[in-house]
Parts: sequence; C-alpha cells; structure tokens
Amino acid sequence: MLFLFSVTAVVLSADTEEAAPDAYRYDPEGKPDPFKPFIEIVEERKEVAKTVETVPPPPLQRFAVGEFRLTGIVWTTDKKIAIVETPERKKYTIRRGTPLGVNGGRVVKIGPDSVVVLEKIKDFSGNIHTEQVILALKKNGGNP
Repeated sequence: MLFLFSVTAVVLSADTEEAAPDAYRYDPEGKPDPFKPFIEIVEERKEVAKTVETVPPPPLQRFAVGEFRLTGIVWTTDKKIAIVETPERKKYTIRRGTPLGVNGGRVVKIGPDSVVVLEKIKDFSGNIHTEQVILALKKNGGNP
C-alpha cells in the first residue's frame, strides 16, 4: 500500500523591517551577557598557592623549640653565638634574632649556659600570647 499526501510549505521570514511596529525587539546594549559565567576562575592564584606549599621551611623552623638540644655557647668580646642540634643530629649556629621553631620563635637572649627563645603561640580560642622557652646547656654533655 502506498499513501500519498500533499504538503504545503510555510516560509518564515527573518526580515525585521516587515515586523509590526508594536513588536518587541531585543537590544543587548547595557545588558549583561547571559552566556558569561557569574564567577570568574583565576588560575594564576592556584599556581602561586601550590608553589608556596611546596617550599619547605628552613631547618631551624621545622621542629618545636623543645626538640632542639643546646650543645655549646661561644662568647667573644662582641659576639654571642650558640650551637644547637636538631633531632636529625645536625648542628647549627644561632645568634640573637635568629628564627627558631615552628611557632615563629626568635632568640632573644644568649646567656653563659642557656638560650632564651620567645614564641608566639595561638591558643584554642584564637588568642595569641607569647611564651618563653629556655634551652639549657647540659653539664658534661648531658651525662650524669
């Protein structure tokens, strides 16, 4: 069986000049682009954050101040230098003002048998207070 139908074509015109004068015409000037996202993604900030995270802290700022062992103090007429040992058994010289510890501590005083470090510690409520940590020189290398 074969069915035949007659089809009439409807032609739509895109010509706007023939539109009625009361018809609405979209004018994009002064309006936001509906296809532009509301949030702008910035890739540069993510890359900067990654490079900051991958840089390890200096050796004297990797450990808590209490983990350092004071092994020696050298006094001259114009300099006071202390020698500390890390838990990794590496030795470093420190002076007054040297950053020390994970809590942003600074060496404030080097005495004849001790080093005083001032740390800024943040408590559970978010308040920051300073705390003095004293590294003492052990007699006879720490042996009784």
